[in-house]
Amino acid sequence: MAEIFVSYTSSDRNWAFWLGKELEALGHSPHIHEWEINSGHDIYAWMEQRIDTADHVLCVISDEYLRAPYSTLERNGALWKAAKQPGFALFVAVKPTKLPALSDHILRLELFGIPEEAARHRFREFMLKREAPTLVAFPGSVFALSNVPIRVPEHFLGRDESLLAIDAALKHQDRHLVALHGLRGVGKTTLAAAYAERRRSDTRATWWIRAQTEATMRADLVALGVRLAWVAPDEKEEPALSTIMERLRNEGEGILLIYDNATDADGLKPHLPPGGAAQILITSNAQAWRGVATPIEVRLWPREVGADYLIARTGRTLERSAAETLSDVLGGLPLAHEQAAAYCEDLGIGLVEYRGRFEEATITFLDHKEYVPAEYHPEHITERRERLTVAGTFRLAIEQAAKRHPAAEPLIAHASLLPAEPIPLFLFAEARQKFNERLASDLAGDGLDRAVAALRAFALVGRETIPDEREPAIVTDCIRLHRLVRRVAQTRLEGERREAAWRSLVEATVATYPEEAFNNPKAWPRARRLDALALALIENDAIPNGAEERIGDLLDLLGTYKHGALADYTQARQLKERALAIREKVLGPDHPDTAKSLNALALLLWNQGDLAGSRPLQERALAIRERVFGPNHPDTAMSLNNLALLQRDEGHANEALLLYKRALRIYEATCGPDHPDTALTLNNLAQLLHAQGELEQSQVLYERALAIFENAAGGEHPNTNRARRNFARLLLAQDDPARALGFGEAALTAHDKMLGPHHPWTKDSAEITAEALDRLGRREEADGLRRRYGL
Repeated sequence: MAEIFVSYTSSDRNWAFWLGKELEALGHSPHIHEWEINSGHDIYAWMEQRIDTADHVLCVISDEYLRAPYSTLERNGALWKAAKQPGFALFVAVKPTKLPALSDHILRLELFGIPEEAARHRFREFMLKREAPTLVAFPGSVFALSNVPIRVPEHFLGRDESLLAIDAALKHQDRHLVALHGLRGVGKTTLAAAYAERRRSDTRATWWIRAQTEATMRADLVALGVRLAWVAPDEKEEPALSTIMERLRNEGEGILLIYDNATDADGLKPHLPPGGAAQILITSNAQAWRGVATPIEVRLWPREVGADYLIARTGRTLERSAAETLSDVLGGLPLAHEQAAAYCEDLGIGLVEYRGRFEEATITFLDHKEYVPAEYHPEHITERRERLTVAGTFRLAIEQAAKRHPAAEPLIAHASLLPAEPIPLFLFAEARQKFNERLASDLAGDGLDRAVAALRAFALVGRETIPDEREPAIVTDCIRLHRLVRRVAQTRLEGERREAAWRSLVEATVATYPEEAFNNPKAWPRARRLDALALALIENDAIPNGAEERIGDLLDLLGTYKHGALADYTQARQLKERALAIREKVLGPDHPDTAKSLNALALLLWNQGDLAGSRPLQERALAIRERVFGPNHPDTAMSLNNLALLQRDEGHANEALLLYKRALRIYEATCGPDHPDTALTLNNLAQLLHAQGELEQSQVLYERALAIFENAAGGEHPNTNRARRNFARLLLAQDDPARALGFGEAALTAHDKMLGPHHPWTKDSAEITAEALDRLGRREEADGLRRRYGL
């Protein structure tokens, strides 16, 4: 192992000793002057000897080190020797420090501001890779953070100039933004991934952002913030994004953001960091990027490069002429070359035979002229065989996959009607009975896995495990269709078949969407996975007859998720209003589902403080439920409870009291005395009694509600902690601040974790806790809590 001279100054002695022990643990021989020489000895002679015989000099870098005379001599000696022996000088920064320009090229590691175990891991990784000229920086608790979802192909060819152009633009432009644009399937995404791979050694985080929709951009930016510990996993989306954008502005150095498949510049601008040092790489089919980024066009492959790829991928080294001809026929589109090579390799056919089959097809590129490469546009083509495009390749592949498994073709056709997002396989597994009888039968047992395997064999879909944006430990098995494959597959569904497939997808989404997405955090990961798919389904331009009722159901489910999980009141209101309109039209004004929509929209308006708008909706919902279900049904009790909330806030305490008591009697009789709905009404009734000065009665109800919630829902559920918060407020009124503090802190901890620090319930819990601290004479802690939560 290595002889390593440790250069440091006295203010960093503890760091030097710790590093020395770590070097010993790795099998190296550290030389530290305080370990080897006594006071009064010739330190200059010792220093010269150790530098002369060392394999490396490890400099413990800080501002004090850079100013100290002894350490400056040692550092200069190390730099002089490093000029002839690369890798000789190793810099370990233990405090935030800017190195002099002549030292800035030296391999360095930053260890400050991290836990000991993380520092130990980083240091050992650093020493293992000390021969490489790399910058290793620590972004919190993550090392070399990356979520790049694709693997760079083994045969990645013809993009050296593009990689150099990206590197030059990102390093020398003021805003560090580059946009890759070009034809669909030209390899923009693969090029971005290859650039990220080459930059891996000098970036501390590389983060892939699905930029085709606002929802996915927001979700992936929040996921980055969670992984960097900038925001909590359960932070609400809007405040989380604000925090993340600010941190990227101020702490973005060493971070590479890749916005993949952006639609246009206007849609992307709101989701870009407002300045800072983060480097941003965008891929898009659009070309108008000069107002935002430096545009770089990703061009088609020359025939020589295309031929090189086909030969390398198939191993057919003797078919050079055929490879060049086939590359011409494929139009230089990398995705077409990849598909052709996979087809040839899988079926064991030659390039000439593949070309013969390809030339027999009569389809054009994606069936739309605007998608045909300029070199093969019909107006410029004289030979019919050259009209063939990647669409023919994909359709040939779909037909071959169908021969392997009968569900392959209808599966990809149905999937093609969904947006270009990861599609959870549970949509087809759990809800297979929502599809036509033949497909449902073919997907039974291991049919779904076999159908996906058949599609993967011809590179038509990718299968991947997608981690949840907030809870990475929760993963979903998904398939992903390339955007060109998706377009080709859509042509297999026309007219009535297309409408029937769309209806099936809506039915399946409703069947697999979690109904409890309002305030149950356990349901949110699944809702997040379905969110973009469901939004696309409800935006269908023409809803076929007979599908309106299920669209109303899907709108209701989406609105509930946006309301409860994201607190996105604006979008939730739009969704709930559409659901109500559909249900009133299709089901009638007196249908139970209409009452459900009335109740949901009224509750949202109440949350927004629109009491006047909420009241008529609540009253209509109650009237319908009493008429349809009778006066003693749980749904009737729900409307009574919600109307009582409204009456209470309007100052009608006596009317609210009567409604609460009636709702409680119904719940106890129908759901039982220990049901969560019973507990919810007990909590609300206790609040009202507290406000009326009935403190003893209120306490009895709170204690009963809490016992039910803790037993039925658990200690972290939002409703449990609403009751804890309210009970803490009652205890303060009873002049029992010590006990109130315990309940307030429990509620605050759980609400902060599950709802985030900006949620109104979290702020209420913080205020109650701060008040208890004030009462106990702990004013400094109370003020700190109020500052933390912006109270």
